[in-house]
Amino acid sequence: MTAVKAVGAVVNFLGYYKIPLYIMVRPFDGFYEMKYMKEGTLKISFLNLILVLVSYAINDQYASLIVNPQNPLTLNSLWYWVMIVTALILFCVSNWSVTSLMDGEGKLKEIFMAVTYAMTPLVLTIIPATILSNFLSQEEAGFYFMIMSVGVAYFVFLVFCGLVVVHNYGAAKAVLSIVLTFFALLVIVFLITLLLTLWQQLYVFGFSIYTELMFR
Repeated sequence: MTAVKAVGAVVNFLGYYKIPLYIMVRPFDGFYEMKYMKEGTLKISFLNLILVLVSYAINDQYASLIVNPQNPLTLNSLWYWVMIVTALILFCVSNWSVTSLMDGEGKLKEIFMAVTYAMTPLVLTIIPATILSNFLSQEEAGFYFMIMSVGVAYFVFLVFCGLVVVHNYGAAKAVLSIVLTFFALLVIVFLITLLLTLWQQLYVFGFSIYTELMFR
């Protein structure tokens, strides 16, 4: 009975997860259904994001020393997660800002969903590559990097397809929007850094004045 329930749970999950898997096979049709047929949900987006974060944490902790030079005892997965989530948010906001000026049809929610749905290859490759790394010799480490590279390359390709469909762009306009997105991202990072620096200086200045007044 337990086995039947387990199989049923797997079947239900695969049915719920069908759009991300379909996107891997037919990306343009899959993203079209996600956007225009309202097949996509934020639940799957956050699930994919969580799976990627957990997968990278497992990879950092348990990948063979042959392919992973990091010391697992000093590794901070939480900081790594913050960096990934921050980069994702900045990319989505930057892309939305740029495409709003380029007649893009995608909403911020749809851009986020397209990018997170495109993470499915990462979900399917990181853990197998991590397991495989523990059975490889130094000479065979190339297989690990090949699997990881395929996952990342297919992720980038799916992001491109997703942005084409979400914004209803042609290939050339989509490439231009992505280039401008990274430029806008750098500008946003620069402005945030500048604001944080100014805030720190104001805090130090204010605290110094407060200290002077307290000792007089």
